[in-house]
Amino acid sequence: MEEEPVSESAKIETIIIQKQLPQEDSEDKEYKDRMVIRSFSSMILLSPTLIVTLILGITQLILNDRRGGIENVAHTVNTGYMNIIGVIFFVVFTLNLVLIAFDFDRMLTVVIVILTVAIIAILLLVNVYTGFIQKIIANFPDIKIYLSTQFYILFSILLFIIIISTWIRTLFNYYVIEGNELIHHKGLGVGVERYPATNMSVKKEYPDLIEHLIFRSGTLVLAPPKTERAIVLRNVIGIDKKVKSMNEILSRMKVDIG
Repeated sequence: MEEEPVSESAKIETIIIQKQLPQEDSEDKEYKDRMVIRSFSSMILLSPTLIVTLILGITQLILNDRRGGIENVAHTVNTGYMNIIGVIFFVVFTLNLVLIAFDFDRMLTVVIVILTVAIIAILLLVNVYTGFIQKIIANFPDIKIYLSTQFYILFSILLFIIIISTWIRTLFNYYVIEGNELIHHKGLGVGVERYPATNMSVKKEYPDLIEHLIFRSGTLVLAPPKTERAIVLRNVIGIDKKVKSMNEILSRMKVDIG
């Protein structure tokens, strides 16, 4: 028997159905019904200093080895590169401490940038006619800021241990949004605390613009219903993605996302 010819429309419908099925499966796999929220210590903000210090320590170790060892370097005037490395460490560490100590909101950041640019422009303009910057540099005492390679390595290890310890703490003390509940895991042997997620108010804040630009972090404020005070989670890394995932999980419920 001869097979009946298949019409072109039937072929097109078959192809469309075959292409749609994998898309539906992938969407089901991508859907997340559980999300973990971790609030990190402010020590996590010292990560730039950790990375820079480790790089500087390795760099100085290599340069010292090429110049005949640290004993020869210490007793010669060949410490110019060590002074440059020390200045870099001093500047990065100072800026990192300022970042932790102060909150740079949008207005303050804009004001600081404008003032900095204006002051530099004025100083350069005045220096063109007076040359006072060269006079200050010439009369400035010969200050050398160089540290031993052991300091950079040990300081990196110390920061690494502290930052890892704070990260390990978040593995046991964290929040989970699952289903229609907000669950607080308080730690090993401490237990959990459950809050209703229905009609929960969720608000994200950026108290420090620079921290948000570097770490994509911010403050997450959760206000479950029938609770006396809101739950404030600071230094939430990737806060924008967290809120987006939270919105997907709670999309079936009435949640006020702010």
